[in-house]
Amino acid sequence: MRKLFSLLLMTVIILAACNSSELNITEIQSISTKVQEKINTDYTLQLIEDSEKGDSYIVFHSLETVKAQLELKENILIIKLDSIPQENNELKPHVYKITRGDTEYDTINVLINGQATPLDSVSAF
Repeated sequence: MRKLFSLLLMTVIILAACNSSELNITEIQSISTKVQEKINTDYTLQLIEDSEKGDSYIVFHSLETVKAQLELKENILIIKLDSIPQENNELKPHVYKITRGDTEYDTINVLINGQATPLDSVSAF
């Protein structure tokens, strides 16, 4: 009985850790149809909100490899996108999913290579 309880407790702990409610950004390769329908190749930088789940997507079209980081200062979410030069002539959309978790913010600033950059489009589905 004790072993069964220990196994059950470990399973609950692992599942709780996997379902973290922290602020997070990850580049996604498999883009949902709803997000694909909102992506406009004429825009360099887009923000797409998923009103059902509360997640956001940042779409950044670039010729270079892109590294993304998040920083939270008070009520401001700062999205840092840094381009890493490479020999490539193909404009590629880099799509990042931002999981809000329990984090509260009311302003989003995007920095591309340290420069504040306005969003070309904000949309939701």
